[in-house]
Amino acid sequence: YQFNDVNGAVFNIRTRALNNVLYWSSQIVGAFVFGYALDIESVRRSIRARAALVVLFVLTMVIWGGGYAFQKKYDRAATEAKDYVTMDWTTSGYVGPMFLYIFYGFFDAAWQTTIYWFMGSLSNNSRKLANFVGFYKGVQSAGAAISYRIDALKAPFMNELASNWALLAGSLLIAAPVILTKIKDTVPIEEDLKFSDATLEDVKGLGMDTEMARNY
Repeated sequence: YQFNDVNGAVFNIRTRALNNVLYWSSQIVGAFVFGYALDIESVRRSIRARAALVVLFVLTMVIWGGGYAFQKKYDRAATEAKDYVTMDWTTSGYVGPMFLYIFYGFFDAAWQTTIYWFMGSLSNNSRKLANFVGFYKGVQSAGAAISYRIDALKAPFMNELASNWALLAGSLLIAAPVILTKIKDTVPIEEDLKFSDATLEDVKGLGMDTEMARNY
């Protein structure tokens, strides 16, 4: 949505290039901020998980709410008209959309970083985590394929924004019970071995005796 229906639709070529530099630079910042914040050892892991869920939901509502406000100013028919004038970085009013695009990049990195941290916090069992990540990336790739097809069919920009916003907010609400009840400060080894064909010998670290592994 951001690439095709915001950057590609509204701005001219040189401004799209600038926007992309800002977008990916803000991803670096987002990953850095959330990566360090999620690993603050002085705060219990369960507390960090709850705080991350709240922060991510607030960012989803604020940033995509800003996107909704901007999206109301144009539609596909307007941007595809022959007399439509694309926005340049010298155009009056560019600063607001520029920051919106920066925040889109920041949010994307914050989302990915937090979701992987959530998955990693559920288990120390690499086999389970591989399944979690494989399922997540499979759904993500399927969604990307579908979204490009929807855009190719020229769905209204507002519909595409609404579907993104609803999926993001809705997925957090659906995931909330898991995050609130399943992410613990420590994961007992017996719990880690449930629903897995792994054994204690498979999952305990090098140099760990059995008792140490049970308390890890």
